[in-house]
Amino acid sequence: MKQLPLELPFRQVAERADFIVSDCNALAVASIDQWPDWRGSCRALNLVGPSGAGKSHLAAIWQSLIGDSHHFVRLEAEQMPPDPTFYVFDNIESDDKWNEEALFHFFNRCVADQGGLLLLSQTPVGQMNWRLPDLRSRMRAVNMARIDLPDDDLLYALLDKYFADRQMLASPSLLTYLVGRMERSFSAVQNIASALDRRSMAERKPLSVSLARAMFDELP
Repeated sequence: MKQLPLELPFRQVAERADFIVSDCNALAVASIDQWPDWRGSCRALNLVGPSGAGKSHLAAIWQSLIGDSHHFVRLEAEQMPPDPTFYVFDNIESDDKWNEEALFHFFNRCVADQGGLLLLSQTPVGQMNWRLPDLRSRMRAVNMARIDLPDDDLLYALLDKYFADRQMLASPSLLTYLVGRMERSFSAVQNIASALDRRSMAERKPLSVSLARAMFDELP
């Protein structure tokens, strides 16, 4: 009888040295590193990329660049915080969950207090259907850096980091095999690596190509 693995929490490291830079995300990293010299009267940057691309990791790096002495708030939809100087808007969309008047207020406050705005989204905010004309104008003026889909080298490095962080030994042949079989996306890295992790624990077997082959045969 197979042992069912427990889903244990794992603390993801979000420091600058732990972010893997590749051609697909180099512009986004360079844009974060340019802080505080972001172009425009309102220092704002839109990081655009698919789920799992590392936008939240880059937001944590930006927070570290700002420093603990400043008031920093991370927002999701339907949240109305006090008035700090620096904001991260997480997974922002032009829908009813985001108060457009409040968003425009944040832009104005950023200009007045020389703050900063980081907007994380899967599509550019300047292309979204904002109803408030002044906000629409602001969004179209925001600097943008796009994170593209990962290449093979980045997939290999992300898989290697996943297993290394969990003190699991993944051979180069295994990593090459996984990259050759998996979908080219950031979400696939987490899905494939965690599925193989669980299978290894359940069967009490080390990571191997044969274990990965059996996993792929059972995946939908």
